[in-house]
Amino acid sequence: MIKKNITFKLTVGFLAIVIISTLLIGIISLNIFKNNIYEIKRNNMKKHALEISETLKPYISQGTKGKEFIDIINLLDSIDNAKIWILDSNKNIISASNNKNINLTYINDIDVKKTYNSITEKVLTGVEGYEETYNPCYKEYMMTIAVPIKNDNNSVIGAVIINSSICDISNSMNNFFIYLLLTVLGEISLAGFMGYYFSKNISKPLKKINSSALELARGQYGIRTNIYQKDEIGELSNSFDLLSLKLEYTIGKLFEEKTKLSNIITSMSEGILAMDNNLNIININQSSLNLLSLKDTKSDININTILLELNIIEEFNSIISNNTKGSIVKEYSNKILNFSISPIKNNLNDVIGGVILIQDISEKEKLEQMRKDFISNVSHEFRTPLTIIKGNLESVIDGMTKPEYITDTFITLLKETNRLERMVKDLLNLSKLESGKLEIDFNELDVNMLINDTIRSLKPLIADNSIDLQLSLQNNLPPLFSDYDKLKQLLIIFLDNGIKFSQNKGKLKISTYADSENICISIEDNGIGIPKDEIQYLGEKFFKADRARSSKAEGTGLGLSIAKRLVKILNGYFSIESELEKGTVITISFSITQKK
Repeated sequence: MIKKNITFKLTVGFLAIVIISTLLIGIISLNIFKNNIYEIKRNNMKKHALEISETLKPYISQGTKGKEFIDIINLLDSIDNAKIWILDSNKNIISASNNKNINLTYINDIDVKKTYNSITEKVLTGVEGYEETYNPCYKEYMMTIAVPIKNDNNSVIGAVIINSSICDISNSMNNFFIYLLLTVLGEISLAGFMGYYFSKNISKPLKKINSSALELARGQYGIRTNIYQKDEIGELSNSFDLLSLKLEYTIGKLFEEKTKLSNIITSMSEGILAMDNNLNIININQSSLNLLSLKDTKSDININTILLELNIIEEFNSIISNNTKGSIVKEYSNKILNFSISPIKNNLNDVIGGVILIQDISEKEKLEQMRKDFISNVSHEFRTPLTIIKGNLESVIDGMTKPEYITDTFITLLKETNRLERMVKDLLNLSKLESGKLEIDFNELDVNMLINDTIRSLKPLIADNSIDLQLSLQNNLPPLFSDYDKLKQLLIIFLDNGIKFSQNKGKLKISTYADSENICISIEDNGIGIPKDEIQYLGEKFFKADRARSSKAEGTGLGLSIAKRLVKILNGYFSIESELEKGTVITISFSITQKK
């Protein structure tokens, strides 16, 4: 993708021009520099060779073995930065000795003579010679200048050969080449940055227009490029903005009705599932997924599989084929769902699919069952005392009750009437709690003082049952913001149950304590306890844990229902822990910081 980028192409093209031009100029400059250096060195060596030939001319004529000749050769070899050879008329190559105190050195190396044969023959004919070649004697590439030595008669009596290493020139060329490469790298960086900057300015608006076009294709109608340039790119941008505006207006009109319908379907709490004749899903809202316990349409559990297991597919096909409407109720994932199916028709009135309306009627069924259970429980609870009252009254009216038992009969009638009165009173209190019409008066109160007041109210009941009451009240408890009467009523319900379901001479312990957030009241008894599998049902109307009641325990079954709702109204929380034959612990907690 990056090779197709216009910024990349412009930058690379700019860099290519700079690199090629720089390398071309550098190579030409390198060759010019090299030729000039070689020319200067060659001229200097020739000049030195001519001067040496003039100096040695008188000594050559006298012979090469004279002491003065040897001293001059050694002196010249030490002064000049070159290797000086003297060629006599017999083509013997003479060089200064490495040891300055001995005679000259005669170079008889075959490779040397072979290498320098052409130049020696040429210079002995009176012509100056020049070569750049590898010197076997010094084992390096050297520049060689040969100048003939002539006597006064202009006859060649020898020659001066100067050998100078060209390593310094090669090193200079290498350094020049390295500097050239560094220059190229520097230019690449600088030119790359500048080329990228300028090409970016050219390609940026084009990319913006392209990006806007892609957004437009994705449905972002009305998007603007916000490019304001007085050139061809600016004109293109203005045309695109105009196109976007017109497309936004047109598409907006087309989708207005569809959006309304979609919003209605999406906001519905009921599930909407549309399918074609081939059972392919056309549309589904989030409520359908939630009701079918799915995360999304790509869930591992296929929607069609779920509908097939619930026999909805069979009903769907039947309704579509018959062009009718229908509904079916099924239980799925702990919910009771009602599936209402209707056909979908096109403009030609042909059935092209169907829509399924999914409704969760679990709560409705639960409320209906609760209503039935409540009526059944109320009827059952009222029937027992009414049967007793009716039986005793009939016995008195028929004269079957002996006079000495009439008083006991009236006591029984009064007892059952009081029981009915308590039941009606509890039902009225429960109705007020559930309807929210109960008046609550929140004030700061002392929890320990409230518990002592409650115990005084229940003192006769505690004494009658020989209950061992134990108090563990924490001192300096923070004040609680609550309703005094309602909280006292709540405590009486729990304490009354603790006394009622404890054996004679049982133990009842009341504790108060606080942490950084809550004030807690704990009521513990050693009664007969409640089965663990029945604790979850405590608080339901008329529920009685049969194994947790003695034969003498009486109640309406509404006390814990009232207590459960009182705790909620007082912004508290209570928990129950119990074990059969060992007792029950009820913990009530209230937030310290709560305000009404």
